Amino acid sequence: MNDDRWAFPPQPPAWPPAPSTTPPKRTSRTLAAIAVFLATGIVAAGIGVGGVLLLRHVQAQPTSNPPSAAAGTSSGAAQARATYQQAVTATGASAGFHYVAVSTGGDAQTIAGDAGQANGRQAITFVSNFGTEQFTLLLVGGTVYVQGNTPPAVEDQLGVTPATAAAVVGKWVSVKSGDGPYHGLWLGITTSSQGSELTLTPESLSTVTAGGVSATRISGIIPATTNLPAGSGSLTVASSSDLPISYASTISAGGTTLAFTTTFSGWGTAPSVSAPTGAVAWSTLTTAVPAGGGYGGGGLPASAPTPTPGAI
Repeated sequence: MNDDRWAFPPQPPAWPPAPSTTPPKRTSRTLAAIAVFLATGIVAAGIGVGGVLLLRHVQAQPTSNPPSAAAGTSSGAAQARATYQQAVTATGASAGFHYVAVSTGGDAQTIAGDAGQANGRQAITFVSNFGTEQFTLLLVGGTVYVQGNTPPAVEDQLGVTPATAAAVVGKWVSVKSGDGPYHGLWLGITTSSQGSELTLTPESLSTVTAGGVSATRISGIIPATTNLPAGSGSLTVASSSDLPISYASTISAGGTTLAFTTTFSGWGTAPSVSAPTGAVAWSTLTTAVPAGGGYGGGGLPASAPTPTPGAI
């Protein structure tokens, strides 16, 4: 174990991605909800590319280019767009902050993390077709360190084969840029990455009270993507600083509503994250791209993987 100790409260399960066309190994309310979306033809199979769970997939949709003046004709819409851009910029420029992202409408799910300019950490637990996944991510010097506390986590997130998964559980594994799982693991860990996930087409502003302070709520549309339908959303920011207090989005289809909320705190606090000692390089593990969505896809484990060279 490394000396970088930090604590999060016990986390409820986090969103798994959409099931593949292969019948799922297990049934959950979350999978059923996504199945409704699939049945309506609104969501394509493979709900995200390289993300680790649906909540993260939804948040990891990069913010599109700032809306043009044509996106809204009223002065209120123009002001909403300006305030939104100021908030996104302030998020990326911050030295650091804490955040907790939760979802409702299926199984309760959470990601808790601390974002910094170039480093950060996340604690994630969720139920996928592999089983209950629980793992921690550290980003240090461009390398993501992964500690999976359950065999399903190392199988899904890292592609470790079932035969060798038990030997990897509890160990830190270093994943470098260019390694298979890397892209899906680093999403959302830094301040700028979190800022890019505040996807919203602003339409209006309102004054509210949040956490006992005066705040501005920016309301608008969550743009549709190739994987998800359009929805509604809001970003609530402190009136005195434009720093986000909370971000919320809602997506509905087929009588099912999925809601996502991220709350922010500890602004200006850079996380202290160090590389764990004794980490095992991902490239030395016996791995295979997981079936049913790839690394972090949450799909079915491959029944007969073709491992890459090397072993633990």
